[in-house]
Amino acid sequence: MKEDLYNVATTSKKKGIGARLRDSDGIEAELRLENRFHKLTFNAGQDNNSASSDLTLRVEIYKDGKSDQFVDILFNEIKPIEVDVTNVNALKIDLAPFNQNGNKYNGHASLTGVMFDMRLE
Repeated sequence: MKEDLYNVATTSKKKGIGARLRDSDGIEAELRLENRFHKLTFNAGQDNNSASSDLTLRVEIYKDGKSDQFVDILFNEIKPIEVDVTNVNALKIDLAPFNQNGNKYNGHASLTGVMFDMRLE
């Protein structure tokens, strides 16, 4: 993951963290919250410079090792994500490329998944 300025859908030069995803490889960010927070909000989407506009970005949230929710995001979309993190110690956010059939993508094309405007309360 890399902190940088990204162009996502109609937003330009948004400071966020992103990663190039391809060949069914996903990337994971883990936050150790120590049960101190109650809400995480952020926006997610695909960078406009992604190599492929045909792939779907899947953002999956794990709370203390258990899958809680996932959101699929097409190219040229931004989705707001809100997570209840009450009594959560380890929060994982997985970003992975999926094809148009809803399966993990296994090919040579790639997308750049981006998360921005993150806020913990």
